[in-house]
Amino acid sequence: MPSPAGWREVPCIECGKFVEGINFVERCPECLERRQRKAARLASRAAIVATILTAAWTLWQLPHTALGRWYAGLGIGATYFLVRLITRRVAMEVLP
Repeated sequence: MPSPAGWREVPCIECGKFVEGINFVERCPECLERRQRKAARLASRAAIVATILTAAWTLWQLPHTALGRWYAGLGIGATYFLVRLITRRVAMEVLP
């Protein structure tokens, strides 16, 4: 919802500081940056854990052939990328 034409500054939903250029129920650039850093840190940790678990599983379950190694490498890389992406987006919505 855009701010009315007469209102130049709107309060941040998180810190309450009046900031020009944001709409109601939005965060100021500082709060948004802090939230993105926290979400990125959480996503990186979750992705590393998931990647380690995927790598361990592929070492024990997939056959030790050239094709199996290619599948394992692709699966490990895809696991890191997808878990990091999904966790970051979910964290941006859920984190306080």
